Formats: sequence, C-alpha cells, structure tokens
Amino acid sequence: MEIIVVSDTNIFIDLYKVGLLDEFFSLTIHVHTTDLIIHELKVKEQRSKILGYEKLFIKKFNMQEMMELVNFQRKMHDMTNVSIQDCSVWAYAQDNDYTLLTGDSKLRKIAIKEGTNVRGILYIFDKMVEEKLLTPQKACEKIQLLRQLNGRLPSKEIEKRVCLWSSKEDTFT
Repeated sequence: MEIIVVSDTNIFIDLYKVGLLDEFFSLTIHVHTTDLIIHELKVKEQRSKILGYEKLFIKKFNMQEMMELVNFQRKMHDMTNVSIQDCSVWAYAQDNDYTLLTGDSKLRKIAIKEGTNVRGILYIFDKMVEEKLLTPQKACEKIQLLRQLNGRLPSKEIEKRVCLWSSKEDTFT
C-alpha cells in the first residue's frame, strides 16, 4: 500500500537539526507538503536542503483553493487557533485521505478529532529503523539528541523506543 504523508514545518526542521533528512527522503513513503509550509522555512540552508529533494511534492494553492483554505481556517478557529499554514497541510491531507505528519499538539488533537490520520516524528524514526535506514544504535543517538533540541517531544514514548532499540543493537543486520 502506498503511503503518502503531508509534512508540517516542524517535522522538516527537527529532521534537519539532527541530520536525518536524507534518511527521511529515502523512506518508501511519498512526502508532500504545501507552498505555505515551504514559505515558513526561514533558515536559508534548511529551505535549500529540503527543496533539493526531488521526491518532495509541493502542493501549490490557486486563488480559489486559498479562499477555501481561509474559510476552512475560519471554521476551525472556533475549535482551536491553528495557523493558515497548519490548516494548509491539514486540509490537504484530509481532502486527499493522506496522513498528516506533524509535531504540533494543537493541530494533532483537532485533526484527529476531525477524523484525519495523524503521525509524528516518532513514526518517522520507527519507519527509518524498520526500513534499515538507521541502525537501532543510531536511532537511539538521534532521538535523544532531538529530545535535547525539542523539549516538547513525548519523553515516555522516546524512552520506550530507546529501550527497544537498545535491546536490538546486537541483532541488527
């Protein structure tokens, strides 16, 4: 089954910070995002690196779609204060039955409540280990580094993975 994820800004930034963009774009998933997310990438090096991956599909909204997106954001604003950028990836994922990839807890909660399939950075780490793009040892190192850089990550879930991956270090081939 073909997996298509629609990535939010924070996923790209986190993977860039820990040096795992190459592995991310080597996964057997299709990575999409929106032009609004690309414009949110303010660090030139991050933006250039991400735009350098041929595998990345960027959804560009036309005027009619932007109007629909603004209406979608207004409708959702009553439930939560999500940005137009967040709404762009959420609506795009929801409209196409893709998986939304985000680390934003506000966005995650409301999107799940509204029926969107949502995953986060830990899903990406799991996939990189599963597809042998990262050894369990390297995954442990990188996830712990990311936890130091991003204090909002779920510590209990990270600890579960570190324990699991640590036990697999000797058996990884």
